[in-house]
Amino acid sequence: MQQLTLFHDEKQEMEFQKMATALAALMTMTRSNMNRVAQKHPVLSRDLIADLMTKISRTSGVNLSGTNAKSVKTASLEKWVTPGARDHPPKYEAIAAFMMVTGDLSPLTPLLDALGVKIMTEKQEKLCAYAEAILKTKRAQEEKRRLEAELK
Repeated sequence: MQQLTLFHDEKQEMEFQKMATALAALMTMTRSNMNRVAQKHPVLSRDLIADLMTKISRTSGVNLSGTNAKSVKTASLEKWVTPGARDHPPKYEAIAAFMMVTGDLSPLTPLLDALGVKIMTEKQEKLCAYAEAILKTKRAQEEKRRLEAELK
């Protein structure tokens, strides 16, 4: 049984539960998306993905594994993309390198969803700016009509 305080807020409690659920599923969902991308990529095998991640790692000087390893082994990649695994979570930089190599941003989706954020393409961004300009114009026209009516 949960003890309630004088300031208990049911709505806030529900929000915390939603956040906790999203956080608990974050790494599993990220790994699942990485696994799906690695399985369905039309050109890249897991070996090639690991090799390209190693190349990015060496070029950037960024260590992608939690160890002092100088390369990304296919076995490490396998551990990173296994959805049910609890051990060996991929580092943030490794997830970024994976997305760079595969050209697929879906491993980022669980994090963005948990934060209530969506990715927009450049075209979607332009359409959004266009819609905002239309709404701004309509508001200005309504204000103009209102002022005209007051002047009559």
